[in-house]
Amino acid sequence: MPLSQMATKMAEQPLVLGRVIGDVVDPFIPTIKMCATFSNKQVLNGHEFFPSSLSFKPRVLIQGEDMRSLFTLIMVDPDVPGPSDPYMREHLHWLVTDIPGTTDATFGKELMSYEIPKPTIGIHRFVFVLFKQKRRRSVNPPSSRDRFNTRRFSAENDLGLPVAAVYFNAQRETAARRR
Repeated sequence: MPLSQMATKMAEQPLVLGRVIGDVVDPFIPTIKMCATFSNKQVLNGHEFFPSSLSFKPRVLIQGEDMRSLFTLIMVDPDVPGPSDPYMREHLHWLVTDIPGTTDATFGKELMSYEIPKPTIGIHRFVFVLFKQKRRRSVNPPSSRDRFNTRRFSAENDLGLPVAAVYFNAQRETAARRR
């Protein structure tokens, strides 16, 4: 197997182990580098963040392509109301479209403003999914944040498979954990 294919396989693996591929998106090959940070702390697959550190919208950099390429960024929690019974599966926390390549999400059009993650039961996954748009202003906002479905949204807006994804975990902070 060529080195580039091995690197791609290794990049996919945490998304499979974390059930992002399966619960949120179908299998895909990452083709764009995306870097999400909260207060200069990079989001790495499966790492935990305290909800108190998620108060401000993250910085999401898109590397690769060029300024003519446009992207849609989705941030969802697929574990609502709790990971043992996520019957409301997927709550939309953020939706930004028309993000030019080689920039960050602040240059895009925010269709759904950033909503601070506040898990109440268990450890929740929060997933950033990046899609390459086929044209400008091609994405319609969803009617609700609740019961959002990334796959359905992608199909309805002709976005195809993701080009990048990363996720982190967070759980309710207790007084004992904050020390």
